[in-house]
Amino acid sequence: MKNLATFYDHILEIAKQERVSAGEALEEAARLGIAWVEVSYANAQADPRALAGELARRGLGVSAMPAFFDFGQNPDVEAQAAPVLEAAEVLGAKTLLVIPGFWAGDEAGRPAQTEAMLVGVERLGGLADRRGIRLVMEEFDNAASPIATLEGLGRFLDRCPGLMACFDTGNFRFAAQDEREACRVLAARTGHVHLKDRRLTPEFGGDSLTALDGAVLYPSPVGGGVIRMEEILRRLKAAGYQGLYTIEHYGAAPMLDCLRRSAEWARGKIEPSTQPESGPK
Repeated sequence: MKNLATFYDHILEIAKQERVSAGEALEEAARLGIAWVEVSYANAQADPRALAGELARRGLGVSAMPAFFDFGQNPDVEAQAAPVLEAAEVLGAKTLLVIPGFWAGDEAGRPAQTEAMLVGVERLGGLADRRGIRLVMEEFDNAASPIATLEGLGRFLDRCPGLMACFDTGNFRFAAQDEREACRVLAARTGHVHLKDRRLTPEFGGDSLTALDGAVLYPSPVGGGVIRMEEILRRLKAAGYQGLYTIEHYGAAPMLDCLRRSAEWARGKIEPSTQPESGPK
């Protein structure tokens, strides 16, 4: 499987739980069929060159770089963007997953903050495009996020030229929205995918998230929860999606077992895809 990725955060958690080095955890992920790693700016900012070397030695590419910004409160887009884009270039990340900020204060201030975030993402898109980096955005599972719902995400996709969706299969459940309907709306605009399942019971980790409808959600191996994963994959394929799939289960325990289960489930359900410009060949 040359189109499966997982988060570098998950690699670090595997290393912690299994009492091995990060390098050994990367090698185990590679043995499971992981060819790419999603590296956040928080992971990379201390020494992106060293991390790039660590991944390259194991034949792993960088699928995307998630990065948090604060465009709602800080209008200096260039100052926030410069170190992130530089780190992405060093790592060879051609996709930047942008989290534009979170609402602060009372609801009366939200429209102005949202507008500032929209302007910020528009400007960031121009800066990224000059470096050959594209922007994607997911429905973020936080009630203080302007992109926590399909409608919120759609506002940014409609406003910001070149921005594409990162379809996170599990985050619409946080917003109490149907992931199948979201896929119908977003499949043709999807440039990246997070494979995230959810359970309603804590068999695979006690870290929970309370959805907007009050449901308590727990981590799950991909294919082991309540999200209609196979139907989503069929719809994405029918819409022509040929990108990478990042396995995600923050809070899972044991993380290595969940990654193994997820990779096994994905094998045979996701066909090898066209590869991006950088990464493993």
